[in-house]
Parts: sequence; C-alpha cells; structure tokens
Amino acid sequence: MADRRKSSKKNKKLNSKISTIITCLIVFVLIFVGITLATDSKPTDSPVKTPETEQTTEKTFEENSTKAPESSTNETTSSTVTVEPSTNNSVVIKPEPTKPDTTKKPVSTGSFYDSVKYRSPDAVPADIFKHGRTLMLLNRQYELPENFKWDLVYWANGNSVDAMYLNCEEHNSVKAVDRAAYQPLKNMFADAEKAGVPLQLVSAYRSIYLQDKLFTRSVNSYISQGYSESEAINKANYSRTFSGTSEHNTGLGFDILERGKFTLSTSFENSAQFRWLMENAENYGFILRYAKDKTNETGIMYEPWHFRYVGVEHAKEINRLGLCLEEYIEYLEA
Repeated sequence: MADRRKSSKKNKKLNSKISTIITCLIVFVLIFVGITLATDSKPTDSPVKTPETEQTTEKTFEENSTKAPESSTNETTSSTVTVEPSTNNSVVIKPEPTKPDTTKKPVSTGSFYDSVKYRSPDAVPADIFKHGRTLMLLNRQYELPENFKWDLVYWANGNSVDAMYLNCEEHNSVKAVDRAAYQPLKNMFADAEKAGVPLQLVSAYRSIYLQDKLFTRSVNSYISQGYSESEAINKANYSRTFSGTSEHNTGLGFDILERGKFTLSTSFENSAQFRWLMENAENYGFILRYAKDKTNETGIMYEPWHFRYVGVEHAKEINRLGLCLEEYIEYLEA
C-alpha cells in the first residue's frame, strides 16, 4: 500500500513538470508568432514615391514602350507629348495643344516689330539693296528688315515725315507716301483729272501698328465664325498681309479708286478709272500688283485697286513680259 502511495506522488510530480514544460513551450510559440506578425506589418521603403522614381518611370516608358514623338522645331504643325506618372503608378500621356501657325519672332530693343502680335512665320528679311529700293519684294516670304529706314513725305504737301512717329499712331486716312513715288503719283492723279477720270487715294503708307491691328481684326472675325486660330490666320492672310510684309508698310503700295469712293471692291475693274490706269499707270512707274491671273504667284486675292510703284523702266518691262513682281524678280535673277 505504501508503494502505491509513493508511486502516485512520483506520477503527480512528473505530470506537473510536463505541464509546466508544455505551458512554457506554448508561451514561447505565442511570443514567436507575435514577433513575426509584428515584423511583417512594418512598412518598407519601396512604396515611397520620390522625384527620382518619377523620373525613372518616365525614362522606362520611353525606352520600353512606343516613344512619344519628339518636339519638332516647326511649332505650326507639330505637337509634343508629356509623360507623367499617376498616383496609381500608371503612365498618363497628355498631348499639348497645337500652336497656331504664326510666331512672335525675337526682336531687337526698340524694333518696330516690338508690339506686333502676328508676323509671318516663314518670312525672312527682304534685301533692300539687291535690285534697288523701289523693287524690294515683300510678300509671305519676305518682310521688312529691322534696319529698314523709311523715306516718307506727307501726301498733302511733300514735306518729310518721321515714319516712326506715324508708327505710334493709328492713321485710317492717307498721311504719307514714299518720297520716290510722291511726284509720279501726283502727276498721275493730275493727268487722270484732265482725262475726266478723277482718282481717289484711299490708302498709302500704313504703319506697322495699324497693319497688325487690321490683320488681328480679320483673324478675330474668322474665329467668331467658328474657325480655329490657325485656320483664321491662313484665311486672313489671303486678303490681309502680316505686318512687315505689306507694301503699304513701305509707302510704295497704293489703293486707288474713283474720286469719292472709299470701299474697296473688285467692281472697280468696271470703272473708267481702272481702264485708264491699266493703259497709263506704267508711264508714271506703277503696276497693278495683284492681278486676277497671278493669285497663285502672289498668294494674294485679286485687287484691281492696288498699284505699286517700281519706276517707269521696270513698270513697262513688267507689263511687256506679262509678269507679276515675284516673277519679274526671278527673271532679273535668272
């Protein structure tokens, strides 16, 4: 009986030790699992977005995907693509709007182009001296160079006038003409009067400022009709010319109608004054600048009222050859 009691006590002690060990093991496992879970839940550095990772995203897109078109130097016909990483790590492509086909070219300090909004994007400075001042060609390809010096006189009395002063003001009435054309123009008007076809000088020298204002007005008119700015500029350039490319900016181009008339219309071609000018203008050094059959060459609509002073010798030769001024310059350079 005593042996049984001793054996029972030993078993109790053994079972107690085993329970203690098992409890310790359970506690240890729980602690280990808790530490592991805590470690896994700790945030890492990889999801943090920095400027460097944004640059890497853009570069990776360009190298491993279809490349965005490179920006062209011709801003009138191209568009660029901006690549930006989004918040969800996807790439967003944002096309920039196409710019209108005009340009604000860099100008020198104090240049008469300083405040001009629209200038021809393709025009280069005209050569003033290549064929003489009165044959200087102005159109979509050639504009007044910044070093151009006017030689203007008042239409009313022939006195000298400062063109830069006139450039600072808006003049809708005739104020000045180029000195070389002044006396021939006066003589032509006097002889037309004697012939019973009195003439009206509607427009002569036009300041750079006024030319740009008129061109801008035309552009805005087309935009209001639903055209894009680019389309409006192209349409305006058919009836108006960019500042610096108009013959009115030199004082060598003139709009002429019947006396008392001020509205420019192709119906002028039916007048006695137009017929007289077509027969006699060359004798004073003037040519019809924008003829009906030369619109492809000049790029300007038919203007039966617009005459240009080139000098008697050149005017007669241009008419004899049946050329416009653009073709005549090519003829001289051939």
